[in-house]
Amino acid sequence: MGIKRLNKLAAVTVLSAGCAYSPVALSGQILEARNNLKDYALVSCLIAIDPESKLAKDLNFTKRALSFMGKGDYRIVQNVDTFETENDPYTEAVNILISEANRSIGYMKDGSSSRTYGCFNAAKSDVFDEFIVSQDEFIED
Repeated sequence: MGIKRLNKLAAVTVLSAGCAYSPVALSGQILEARNNLKDYALVSCLIAIDPESKLAKDLNFTKRALSFMGKGDYRIVQNVDTFETENDPYTEAVNILISEANRSIGYMKDGSSSRTYGCFNAAKSDVFDEFIVSQDEFIED
């Protein structure tokens, strides 16, 4: 009885900490793919703040390297008849991150705001993490 209760407590602790519990450890490929998708969305959010800046132009190179055409880790699913995109993890990750970032803009004591803070804060949000995990089925083998 004590072991079963301890196992349940351990599972609840792991789940409440925001980690996905699985008896099988996540492969390095999955973790790397998740991190690359997160980085792609974060870079895109930072570019959206001031797309004409020198920093944004530099970040675009990183964005391209992390994308599908830059040998990214996720496949984009299209309808075979209409060629309409059915699932694009890259676009969806950016949309979710920017939406979350707009809700968490950092306000300073002097009244100014930081959209950059919003991007970084959103990248650590539970909503964004849950989306990233939901895209595992689209990771290329």
